[in-house]
Amino acid sequence: MSIVLTDEQVLSTLRDVAEESPEKVYVAPAHLRDEWGSCYYVHRDEEGNESAGCIVGQVLHRLGVPLAELKKAETLGATAAVRLTTEGVSDTVATFLRYVQCKQDRGQTWSRSVRDALEDYNEISGTSLTLPEKA
Repeated sequence: MSIVLTDEQVLSTLRDVAEESPEKVYVAPAHLRDEWGSCYYVHRDEEGNESAGCIVGQVLHRLGVPLAELKKAETLGATAAVRLTTEGVSDTVATFLRYVQCKQDRGQTWSRSVRDALEDYNEISGTSLTLPEKA
């Protein structure tokens, strides 16, 4: 099952998630950490309740991607997770989400992850990707 999304929806939601929790530093629950790393799109608490996890999981789930679909992407990077669960998102935005995820995984706050990923992505790709302004 794929959700049809636009780049603007993804970027606006990313902006919103980062603005709502600007100082959040992502840490996977200890009971989930394993050989796949420490970033999970879906968190499961010790009682078995599930919720969106990392920043990319938060964005995709908020835009309608079911947790069951996100769980299928657990061992994939952000670009592949976007490709698996959505349609309509450009390679530019899917790749940019990978940059954001990498910054998050290195312990940066969500606001800094987005800011630094935007700067790095634009420098490396030679583009001028921006986040949409709030309406």
